[in-house]
Amino acid sequence: MSLLALEVGVGTNRFYPFRPKTPINYMPVFLDVEEPSEELRDWWWILGDAEYLPFRDRVFDLIVASHVIEHLVNPARFLMECWRVLRSGGVLELRTPNFLSVNSRADPNHKHVFNIFRLYRMLKRLGFMVVLEHSVGSLIKPKLLRALLSYAINFLCDELSVRGVKT
Repeated sequence: MSLLALEVGVGTNRFYPFRPKTPINYMPVFLDVEEPSEELRDWWWILGDAEYLPFRDRVFDLIVASHVIEHLVNPARFLMECWRVLRSGGVLELRTPNFLSVNSRADPNHKHVFNIFRLYRMLKRLGFMVVLEHSVGSLIKPKLLRALLSYAINFLCDELSVRGVKT
């Protein structure tokens, strides 16, 4: 059985470029609100709304959403949908501009601005185990100091990169 990934808002080469981020060991399904350009039609595309994913429960092993959540009217609804369609142990990979980034406010289509604490809380409320991409060295002791420094790095970085694991 192959691993199945959903990549949301990957780009269709129409209004924004196609930039997939799904690892090569997954079979990708691409979801977007617009039709892909002609050269991309051989891939598995679904037209749909990220806040109402048109899939049955527990079908995906991985969901990738890079620079999508800040564009949604209801990001919490999107995260609930991700929880629903992920298998147990499945992973949600999110990337979004951090609130301290110029990019968080540069695009007039951004409806939300996120910091690490808001994103962390949203994921935890749904039951995700949250893994931060940016962390500090494991030689730093005690563990509490290491955790505080990791949150500080994620608070100050330009782009948030967070992984939610469905427990």
